[in-house]
Amino acid sequence: MRTEAERSEAHRKANRKYCSIHRNAIRERDREYYAAHRDAQLKRSREYHATHREARREYTRKYAAAHPEGVRESVRKYRAAHPEVQLAHNAKRRALKLGAFVESVSRAIVYKRDGGRCHLCGKKARKDNWHLDHIMPLSKGGEHSYRNVAVACPGCNLHKHKRPIGQLLLIG
Repeated sequence: MRTEAERSEAHRKANRKYCSIHRNAIRERDREYYAAHRDAQLKRSREYHATHREARREYTRKYAAAHPEGVRESVRKYRAAHPEVQLAHNAKRRALKLGAFVESVSRAIVYKRDGGRCHLCGKKARKDNWHLDHIMPLSKGGEHSYRNVAVACPGCNLHKHKRPIGQLLLIG
């Protein structure tokens, strides 16, 4: 007669064998289940994340310490796939360093609001190559908010440097 441990081990082996044979069917069944119960899954996930916040942070810290190359590569891939996120982060970080008022500003919303036109020369700025210009520069006490940012083509923004817009128009 087998012991409880032997029966458990036999059961685990049989389960692994079944899963390896029926892998695709199991994946399809799971996909259908999660598609049908998406809202409930999201709710459970949010509840779990909220109640286990510290444990998840600790796990993330340990994982990052154990796999620095993998984390670095993952971050590199994310930044390459989402350059607008990195640009927004950099603008916000610069404003915080200068002690300016900081509002979360979406580059996509600013581009759409301004119709993609440079506020300095009026030409259409390329969607993949434009600057988020602070009308009143951060270094002169301007804030990082929707009312102080506009689309600018790189040439105009680099020519403007840190001059307020009124001074730039006087220079010509």
